[in-house]
Amino acid sequence: MRFISTDLTCRLDSLPWCKFHTLFVVALGITWVLDAFEIVIVSAVLKPMSSSLGFTQFQSSLMVSGFLFGAILGSFLFGYLADRYGRKKLFLLTLLLYSIGTFLTGFVNSFELAFLFRVLAGAGIGGEFAAIHSAIDEFIPSRHRGKVDGTVSALWNLGSILASLVASFVISSLHEALAWRFAFLLGGVLALLAIFVRIYVPESPRWLLSKGRTHEAERIVKDLEKKAGGKYSNNICQVPVFEGNILDASKLIFALYRWRFLFSTSMSVTILATYYGIITLIPTSFSTAFGLSSEDVPHLLFVGSLGGLIGGLLVALMSDTLGRKFTGSFISFSSFVLSLLFLIKQNFYTVYFFYSLFAFSFASIAYVSATEIYPSYLRAYAIGLLSIMGRLAGALSPIILVSLSSTSYIYGVLGISLFWLLGFISYFIWSLKGVEAKGKAIEDIT
Repeated sequence: MRFISTDLTCRLDSLPWCKFHTLFVVALGITWVLDAFEIVIVSAVLKPMSSSLGFTQFQSSLMVSGFLFGAILGSFLFGYLADRYGRKKLFLLTLLLYSIGTFLTGFVNSFELAFLFRVLAGAGIGGEFAAIHSAIDEFIPSRHRGKVDGTVSALWNLGSILASLVASFVISSLHEALAWRFAFLLGGVLALLAIFVRIYVPESPRWLLSKGRTHEAERIVKDLEKKAGGKYSNNICQVPVFEGNILDASKLIFALYRWRFLFSTSMSVTILATYYGIITLIPTSFSTAFGLSSEDVPHLLFVGSLGGLIGGLLVALMSDTLGRKFTGSFISFSSFVLSLLFLIKQNFYTVYFFYSLFAFSFASIAYVSATEIYPSYLRAYAIGLLSIMGRLAGALSPIILVSLSSTSYIYGVLGISLFWLLGFISYFIWSLKGVEAKGKAIEDIT
């Protein structure tokens, strides 16, 4: 592997916050709003959709799992393509794929077609995950990276709030047979509109450097410096240029970065298994155990999303002040303890809000730590691989936990708690052995 000497990465890191960074975060943050909207809208309208189309309980659980199976395929394929062909092209392609899959779901009349379009939409979002986190890590100055990446992850909850409100409105205003269709059609249209914002996002200079395309990277950095008001650094660093194929990239990840990959995979598994597990348990076994109605489900999802948004924004700030290690260990342990409160049949709304305040904010620190620890020439592919493991856990979690809860909802709760215990142990080990990335440039971490 050869290296090139350049000042471009240091110049990117030295830039003050400007209008471009704000617009950049908004353009990419839309991804998590849409991702959450997609998943939560399914959970919120799952009962009327299942009733309208005659789904069995197993088929209902596959409406969530099918989306995640598609995301697994998209994470692998588009993660590699983002490292090979660039971040920007994938921004547009994956969002278009998601939009089409979601929109067409609103027209289905059978389980087979519904499952197919859920897989298609999931493939789009799976590709988004790798490209988006890579671009954030590579564009945002190191002193702001934790806050920004954490805030973008917290925007998931904003999408969840939007989905809960839409679901509450359509369920109360429309007949059940039409309400779920309208929700999917709206989600597809919103995604299509977001594509127009993405067009103005430039290619990642760090990715261009990793491909030896220094002149293109120089042009983009100069343009950003004009927007920020000048050049702020002349420091030089060595940047590796990767010229291998997918097999070479895989060997590097599983050899040179194997312990980092194990840690980041455990973060992805914890986040997705616990989230998709509990939002599937709410309209199924929890509804029976706690006497929840169809109208209660979107209300609960709104309460949980509000807690996750508040907690996520606070955790995003903590990652750049208290550091990644302390924040991640504290949030994962608190989530484990709070998950056990579901065993006590108190006010479900209250317990769920306090649980979500911590549990749904974990992504705002875990995804930061899981994605910033790889070099730019491998980042999107590595993120795609760890996303596959997390999405697989998220796809299987609803099936496993619903099956466990068929005997008693208590077993579903214990299953959620075990996933949180895995997350805490993994983060605690990382806090002892891993790198503290707070305030460090990507090149120094990787």
